[in-house]
Amino acid sequence: MHSTPTPLEDRINELDIIRGFALFGIFLVNMPGYMFPELFSSLQRFPEHTGSVDFWLRMFLDMFAQTKFYAIFSFLFGIGFYLFMSRLEIRGEPVTGKYLRRLAGLFLFGVLHLFFWFGDILHTYAVAGMLLLFFYRRREAVIRRWAITILVLFQIPMGLSLWFPVDEQALQTEKEAQLARQAVEVYQNGGFDEWLAFRWNYELPVLLENEWMALFTVLPLFLFGLYAGKKGLFHQLDLKLPVIRRYWMISMLIGLPLVALIPLAYFGKVPFSGTRDIVHLVLVQWSGLALFVFYITSILLMTRREDLKKKLSFFAPVGRMALTNYMAQTLVCVSLVRVFDLYGQTPLWVGFVLCLLILPLQAAGSRWWLTRYHYGPLEWVWRCLTYGAVQSWKKCEAVNRRIL
Repeated sequence: MHSTPTPLEDRINELDIIRGFALFGIFLVNMPGYMFPELFSSLQRFPEHTGSVDFWLRMFLDMFAQTKFYAIFSFLFGIGFYLFMSRLEIRGEPVTGKYLRRLAGLFLFGVLHLFFWFGDILHTYAVAGMLLLFFYRRREAVIRRWAITILVLFQIPMGLSLWFPVDEQALQTEKEAQLARQAVEVYQNGGFDEWLAFRWNYELPVLLENEWMALFTVLPLFLFGLYAGKKGLFHQLDLKLPVIRRYWMISMLIGLPLVALIPLAYFGKVPFSGTRDIVHLVLVQWSGLALFVFYITSILLMTRREDLKKKLSFFAPVGRMALTNYMAQTLVCVSLVRVFDLYGQTPLWVGFVLCLLILPLQAAGSRWWLTRYHYGPLEWVWRCLTYGAVQSWKKCEAVNRRIL
């Protein structure tokens, strides 16, 4: 079955802007993983040899980026799930089969992504996305209760770790330090077959061991997105402004103090009984749960002003091609790190500069592409897999002239 693309006038432009903004934040968060063996040193946010510039850049990312943007993407996944299912129902098309094929396509993209980098989230989204089928026809209040319950239950052990010391030696073993050194050697000097062997033998087991944690981290955010979709939060935004402003204020009052606690706790200005690095990670996680709401509502409020909306529209093409841009970021960065021998020995600020250089290129490239095609390249493949047929994707010349 062929399916016509969603007309531009029917797209929710604010969602594209938020998605593009989130993709930039995820790029910043992922960059250290492209350049360092973070999988085997998750507790060591600030290695002893880190210079002052890298230290404060890492602190800045933990305060304002780490966990904030994957939360936005997870929330948007829930909204996208609702929009996809509801639009199929309106057109009278079968729902479950197409959604499952959509998830299968996403899982395949995730597996492909894992060949290049350990930090893929797409396969986790595909697995967790299947659970949303159990909630699609549930009442909004039921969805909200499930989301809050899962979120709170998952945060209780993290809260306890603030007050009860954990043996960091049991968490950060000499074996992990050895694997980190081995990763640097393989990624610097090994061939592609050695990369794959290292991922299969050492990285994949770590990912599978922690997969359940990733699933229950994103699931409540999926459910909050589904809840927002059912409530029609992104439709008739002008009528929802009082609610948006209320969430903006609440998330700011909760999130900013938690952000401020991150450096204060790290330097011992605010004492906790838990070990320093674990307290740091918990505060980063909790600040993300509040700040992602602050970011989303801030963007929604700014788009109510035409001058700001025009500036924010920079992110919209990136958001419309989020899958293509997400995969391209990994491919470009892994290639650059390999070609220029940057892995394991390059200052973090170099990666930060790379992000600032690459994102405008992606925005310009996405805008150029979307004047000629309805979808990004990988979005088109994903759509073909979803509908089980080759989809038309090229715009006619008349449409191109009108857009240009």
